[in-house]
Amino acid sequence: MSTTLLRVLAQRRPASVLTQESPRREDLERVLRATAGAKYDDRPTGWRVAVTSRRSASVLAAAMAGLTSVPNLSGPVPRLKGKKIRVLAAYRGSLQWASRGGVALALIFRHHPELPESKKDQRGQVFAARGVLEAALYAQGWATMWSQREPYDRDLIRGFYGLDEHEEILGWLFVGRAASNSVPARAINLPPRDLDISYI
Repeated sequence: MSTTLLRVLAQRRPASVLTQESPRREDLERVLRATAGAKYDDRPTGWRVAVTSRRSASVLAAAMAGLTSVPNLSGPVPRLKGKKIRVLAAYRGSLQWASRGGVALALIFRHHPELPESKKDQRGQVFAARGVLEAALYAQGWATMWSQREPYDRDLIRGFYGLDEHEEILGWLFVGRAASNSVPARAINLPPRDLDISYI
């Protein structure tokens, strides 16, 4: 086991703010394929990833707010009432959410009914893969923020990602560099957290 990797993982810390920098596409795909692991049998992969960049954050935000197109907010906003106000507020909130980091990775779980494991167990395996993915990104110098968010219109967001009847979004992993003012200084010298370990 690599002690260097353990040292890197032991020093990981959450970032409350991510920069807009993002991994190059080839580097991101290398991390994602490593996370998926080796093809040692014929079992299908239980998940896939849909990537949206910072440039497409407004499109994702519109879909999350139940809109089929990005609203024009550059000019004066007309006086709105009722549902239109709520939808516009939902879009603005979703835009702030979708604009974090450099890329957003939608982790999409796919249930395979033909496998002996239950849907719950299959979903649990994908959640475990999320932890490996975050560790792999951190080891490459990237910071992450995990988010689960309920869309305004589930059918619209399913169409946005092209989900079929066996797929569901487990959440979004935002990736960027940790902003310098959002993490403890000299983290390499921080002591490890206390962890209760018992042997039975």
